[in-house]
Amino acid sequence: MSVVKTMSIIGMVFFPLCLILASAFAEVDLEASAGWGIFAAMYGIGYSITVFNKIKNVAKSAT
Repeated sequence: MSVVKTMSIIGMVFFPLCLILASAFAEVDLEASAGWGIFAAMYGIGYSITVFNKIKNVAKSAT
């Protein structure tokens, strides 16, 4: 579970940073704002897949 813990800590810094930068660029540069949103979404997808696989393996080993 250390991978999930590490990715959670990174996500606690990365997601607010993406939110701040996306909202800061919203008025000035829409493409930059969308880019930061895509970065956050891609990290979120990778994180959710990682957690799903870890939980699946833990459930499989518990039975």
